[in-house]
Amino acid sequence: MSTPMWPEDTGTLSYHSRRALVQLLKGPMSTAQDHPQVWQAIVSDEGALRSCLHNVFLELVLDEDAGIAFSRAAAGGQDVDTGDGRREPMPKVLRTESLSHTDTLIILHLRQELALAAPGERVIVDRGELREQVLLYRVDTERDETKLGKRFDAAFRRMGEYSLVHATETEGRFEVSPALRQIFDAATVEGVRAEYERYRNAGSAQDTEEQQ
Repeated sequence: MSTPMWPEDTGTLSYHSRRALVQLLKGPMSTAQDHPQVWQAIVSDEGALRSCLHNVFLELVLDEDAGIAFSRAAAGGQDVDTGDGRREPMPKVLRTESLSHTDTLIILHLRQELALAAPGERVIVDRGELREQVLLYRVDTERDETKLGKRFDAAFRRMGEYSLVHATETEGRFEVSPALRQIFDAATVEGVRAEYERYRNAGSAQDTEEQQ
């Protein structure tokens, strides 16, 4: 048990481990590169932190090779055994963010780049090239390039806030976080991609009809 930090303190974690727990609860993720002190506490006190997270229906995702850690709903957020023969919905603990159409497209492209890379290889993307790829997918009748560009800029900025991309020493070039492999598995990516391809093909067909 740790030394009490205030008179009524009954906590069992050290100061740095408590900070790590707070970071894991706040999200979106902790990295060895951006949060070295928190990262070290997560690695050194992994077992205790896992137990604390389990107490609030969360699990720790830790990839030491990639240097990333984050929390997510335990057991995939499925119903849990209450211990008295019943099953109840798992309480929602983490704050969730709804992804916009542009957010989703950016994530799909970033995830694809990760899938094409060898294990352990850094994945670098060009922001301008990514923008061109994303703007090819239009599921509505929006044709205003200025509005579309602003949507992309806002969505890409969110990717940085979520720690999914990091600026490199080269302007306009960003490293993709390997955490995307953990957050979005291959089956989920393929399912979403197929749906967007369907929308894209439908949009192309509509454009052809309008030109005739």
